Amino acid sequence: MLIDCAAYIDGVRQTPMDIEAVSDFLAAPQPPGAFVWVALFEPPPSLLSKMQEEFNLHELAIEDTNRGSQRPKLEEYGSTLFVVLHTVERHGNEFIDGELHIYCGEHFVLTVRHRAETGFRGVRAELEREPAFLALGPGAALHGLIDTVVDRLFPEADALEDRLDSLEATIFEARTDRRAAAESLYALKRDTMCVRRAVTPLVEVCGRLLSHKHPIFRDALRPYFRDVLDHVTRIDESLDNLRDMENSATQTNLSLITLAESEVTKKLAGWGAILMVPSIVGTIYGMNFKHMPELEWAYGYPAALVLMAVGGAALWAFFRKIQWV
Repeated sequence: MLIDCAAYIDGVRQTPMDIEAVSDFLAAPQPPGAFVWVALFEPPPSLLSKMQEEFNLHELAIEDTNRGSQRPKLEEYGSTLFVVLHTVERHGNEFIDGELHIYCGEHFVLTVRHRAETGFRGVRAELEREPAFLALGPGAALHGLIDTVVDRLFPEADALEDRLDSLEATIFEARTDRRAAAESLYALKRDTMCVRRAVTPLVEVCGRLLSHKHPIFRDALRPYFRDVLDHVTRIDESLDNLRDMENSATQTNLSLITLAESEVTKKLAGWGAILMVPSIVGTIYGMNFKHMPELEWAYGYPAALVLMAVGGAALWAFFRKIQWV
């Protein structure tokens, strides 16, 4: 689906342009910084074939865009840069992993969005309010798109840290459901991995863009790309720390589960030992021997009861002292 198609000269949006007129715009002499920007959302193969014809795009790049499910990367086909970015959006309790494919040439930008419901109209509108910056050409549009993708990752990373803080606070509570805590930690690690898949490769992509010699990267744009690289590196480092803390929390939860099981085992062992005293006494005097003097003793029965009670009480006091019961 076509979202927008417009040409920009000196950073100013021109009248809306039909897709068929793109090739004519690119064939005509254009001043520096002039470019056409086409935005698509989950286009059919026929529309991508049309874009390939209009922009003279490489068939391998178009094949990647048709398939989707590409890792974040930067590739160069002749004078065209092909950038794949991952977007992360939360819908309810799930993260949706989307993709943004960007084609950049000296006088054009083509964006193709897959699965990501949140669009980039706001990026275009914001850039249009800064014609001096947009006049720097396709590199300015590329920066705006990447910067927005990175900025949208910050809240997701912060939300993951907040979830971990909440889980850590509940792990040490005595009445915490350990199974539920383990399931929550697993879900958190899964979501963290989803965000990491978008962030970690993006560090390399931004680093390569910063040092790239393509004509769209004017010297005035490099500080902006350096700033994006700094932001995505910070997110990547925070996710690394978050992963380590998640592993520690998981190990702590497992240790507490083991400790709780050992406490139950100790209590069972303690009560078993206590109940063993009357069992032994009862077993001894339940043997069918003819000569057992205590059986003829008038105080034999009360003595046996006292022996059971004293022995059990002594063991109970001992196990109570060492906190086994």
